[in-house]
Amino acid sequence: MIYEERPAPPGLEGIVSRLRMLETTPLRRFEKILPLPSVHVIVNLSAPYRLFDRQGAATLVSDAFVSGIQSEYLVIESPATIRHVAAELLPASLPMVTDAAPAAVAGRVQDARRLWTGVDGLVAGIRAAPSPDAALSAFAHFLRAKRTGRGTDAVVDRTISAIQADPAQPMGDLAVLGGVSHRTLIARFRAATGLTPKAYAQIWRFHTFVTAVRDGSPAPDWAGLAAASGFYDQPHVIRAFRRFTGWTPADYHRRVIEFGPEAASFVPLDELPVPGG
Repeated sequence: MIYEERPAPPGLEGIVSRLRMLETTPLRRFEKILPLPSVHVIVNLSAPYRLFDRQGAATLVSDAFVSGIQSEYLVIESPATIRHVAAELLPASLPMVTDAAPAAVAGRVQDARRLWTGVDGLVAGIRAAPSPDAALSAFAHFLRAKRTGRGTDAVVDRTISAIQADPAQPMGDLAVLGGVSHRTLIARFRAATGLTPKAYAQIWRFHTFVTAVRDGSPAPDWAGLAAASGFYDQPHVIRAFRRFTGWTPADYHRRVIEFGPEAASFVPLDELPVPGG
């Protein structure tokens, strides 16, 4: 296994949270990718991934693709060797590096060429890079060159920080914090992220819970984890897990125990889920 990671390089602060390169053998043929609170731009250096919809129909994923913030899980078939370079973008940073509307990115997996020109050159440059460090540098150079000159929306930034501090906050309180009306907050948040504040809070709450389960004990205190993550009670947790994973928390936890914390958001599967499930 090869894994290289670096924080946001100079010129990409406030846009990229990290860059990473991974080369490994998948644990299973299929993988369920759970919702993450960030945008991912990936250059695949191996055979193509296949992405499955809820009916089990597959599409090939481009060699350079963008996965927006997802509000439900994705199911993929991995190549025999996983080898890719990825940039993890902060949730409201897309307008800083592309003219594409964030609403056209959220909830989708699409060819990066729909957002940027020069992607073929990026792929070729990364493939020719003599080292992981050089590949990450090439990716950083590409993203720096795509800066639009626009900054982030201060109201949206404050709202994201407040949600991450307490995802259970009422939306009305977030509007007051931003100094805008509820309707204006929704419009500005959607323009920056492609999501409503409520949708982002639900994804962040779920991600916080998953992180706590991953890093916790073999016998989780479900009630305590629920409260710490901003869920009202255990039934609330179960409903969220059904929506975001298709499993109960206990079903999910068994898989984390089996495959390890590295599989917490990228859960190996022996077979495809039942169509529609």
